[in-house]
Amino acid sequence: MKILVHDRGVCLECAGCVGVCPKMALDMYGLDLQIDQEKCVRCGLCTKACPAGALKLQEMNDVL
Repeated sequence: MKILVHDRGVCLECAGCVGVCPKMALDMYGLDLQIDQEKCVRCGLCTKACPAGALKLQEMNDVL
């Protein structure tokens, strides 16, 4: 199973990913991106919209 992973060190905090999510699984709180993994359908639109490559779909085992 894949999950969406956010690299805060690379993120430009542009919020471009938030607007493209069809399930509204992403939201910005100040300069902090929040990911609702339960809403995320792993479509990859946000990863393509991110100019910095701060979002990636990764296997859950690789993250833990």
